[in-house]
Amino acid sequence: MLVGCGRFWGHDSKSAIQAAIDAHLKQQPGLALANMSTEVEAVKFDGDKATAQVVFQSKEAPELKVEVRYTLRREGDHWEVESSTPMGGQGGNPHGPGVGAGQMPPQSMPTNPPGQVAPKASH
Repeated sequence: MLVGCGRFWGHDSKSAIQAAIDAHLKQQPGLALANMSTEVEAVKFDGDKATAQVVFQSKEAPELKVEVRYTLRREGDHWEVESSTPMGGQGGNPHGPGVGAGQMPPQSMPTNPPGQVAPKASH
């Protein structure tokens, strides 16, 4: 009776979007995910598309945080990240020198051990 409607199975949920973003971040080499918390603050669904506002916050320096907007698309029974755009942050200049469109400014991301980088825009 409920088969075929993704909403009843959790496909159009904040947790499904969180899982897609987590999977996307795990595929990015060199991220220091253990050094930051990730919180999906808002999600908007529009058919097979969704947008999510995500806040990354340093565990070592809680005043350092960055907001990123993700665009996702539904692929079968799951969501996949299409792109991400930095929205700014606290504790650093969100448009630091040498930062081009679609690149995450490193000084606004949570601090990471040497040799590791923070999340950046995927496109």
